[in-house]
Amino acid sequence: MFLKLLLLEFFLVSMAGLSLFGGSKGIMMSGIMISAVNLIGNFHSNFWFWESIIILYSVFGFTLNNFLNHKTDQMRVVKVTAGSVAALLAAGLLIPFIPGFIAWTLGIGIPLVFTYREIPKALYLQIIFKFIFSIGWLIIGNILY
Repeated sequence: MFLKLLLLEFFLVSMAGLSLFGGSKGIMMSGIMISAVNLIGNFHSNFWFWESIIILYSVFGFTLNNFLNHKTDQMRVVKVTAGSVAALLAAGLLIPFIPGFIAWTLGIGIPLVFTYREIPKALYLQIIFKFIFSIGWLIIGNILY
């Protein structure tokens, strides 16, 4: 049972990373994969309730992501930061959270703090949105199973 839950959590973290990394396509693909988890976990009860939540969440994320993408042209910075956050989340399954967070802060967080004047605010909004949105996939997936 523990291994099954660990694999499910790794799958959910991968879906969160996909929505962080993949932009609009990643958000839609994550929504489809979380729908599959919903189908497996809630086939006989509450399927359409959770499926409507997943669809609305995907449409909201897709719309907001496209809106924020039009304001920023620096997708490389977003992908590096989002990828590092996804790696931090995945590493949390295997290593303790505090050392992983310290390593992330030294590698990504401190350079972002020292270059904050050069990075537009819309880029920070996009990074914060993607991080919060991906955490939402983790919460929904854990509630479903």
